[in-house]
Amino acid sequence: LNDAAITRRLGDVWGEVRDTPEAKKQLLARYKAELPPAQLAAANLSQGRSVFASTCGACHLLYGEGGRLGPDLTGGARRHDLDSLLAKIIDPSAELPVASRYTIVKLKDGRTVGGIVDNRTATILTLRTVADPVTVAIADIQSTELSTASLMPEGMFEALSAEQRRNLVAYLMGTAQVPMPAR
Repeated sequence: LNDAAITRRLGDVWGEVRDTPEAKKQLLARYKAELPPAQLAAANLSQGRSVFASTCGACHLLYGEGGRLGPDLTGGARRHDLDSLLAKIIDPSAELPVASRYTIVKLKDGRTVGGIVDNRTATILTLRTVADPVTVAIADIQSTELSTASLMPEGMFEALSAEQRRNLVAYLMGTAQVPMPAR
């Protein structure tokens, strides 16, 4: 609407949305071309699960397994669409909902804690972290700052081989859990 106040309010309520830079659009096109339906159909889903466990699973939950810092991917309909899935992997900060933004909390005693806000009441703030939840008293907070970037590291997909990317994407786009590969 080209109204700064409305844009700011939407950012406060929903989160950040920005255009994907041209270089990332080129990466998206490259990976989409690398992953046509025939390639995805030939993927090894068990190997994809293994790649997920060693990369994405530290933060993301899928089929009840994995970390809880990032969003639970199990019910995400967007993961079944190649364009949407690749966009979230290649440019994780393009759409950053408030509920997924990392919050840095500076306490009055000089300590700093950070995580994703799980619960906020009039008296406490609970942050979801990689390890255990952290709860602080609102009265002990000096300031809070919302990150403008996703916690999901960029470049992880590029570090994988073409076969690992194919297996991971096919696993993520799947509709049911598969066994881990035999050792």
